Order: sequence, then C-alpha cells, then structure tokens
Amino acid sequence: MDDNPLYSDLVLIGGGHAHIHLLKMLGMPMKEGGYKELVSGIRLTLITRDVLTPYSGMLPGYVSGHYTYSDVHIDLSNLCSFSGFRLINASAVGVTMEEG
Repeated sequence: MDDNPLYSDLVLIGGGHAHIHLLKMLGMPMKEGGYKELVSGIRLTLITRDVLTPYSGMLPGYVSGHYTYSDVHIDLSNLCSFSGFRLINASAVGVTMEEG
C-alpha cells in the first residue's frame, strides 16, 4: 500500500482500448517504459460495467473458432491490481465535479 498522501483523483469510466493501455503503462516502472512513478499521490479508479472485456482485434478469430473466450477477453480485475487502480464494477450514471 502506498503511504503517500492523496492529492488528486484519476477516474476512468469504461474498460476500452485506451484505458487498458493506460492501466498497463501506469503499472509499469519508468525504466520499463511505463509511468508508475508519476502517479504517486493520485487515487486511481476504474469504473466499468464489464470486468472481462473483449479485445476486438481477436473477435473474428473467436467467431471462427481459432480462439477461446478466455483468449480474447482481458481481465480488468487483474490489470487493475497490477496498476494500483481500484476497480468499481458498476455502470457510471453521471459525473459530478466538486470544486476544492
């Protein structure tokens, strides 16, 4: 657990391609091409309806029987654990920003 004080929140809504890439990059140290050290003091949250999300580039292979269900789906729970994000498995129904 990170003992640094929290200064800000980063909330991602949905587990699409861009957010998956960001989750990966924020979990990797800078020496490996990531940005893990840059998010100290930021509470990281992913809100998504689906914890298993399909990788669309592999769906044609899945439909034709070349890949299994688990081959073409990314487990966002595992990815959030790797990157230090908390995962909220729910639909986002609105966004309210607080000033302060």
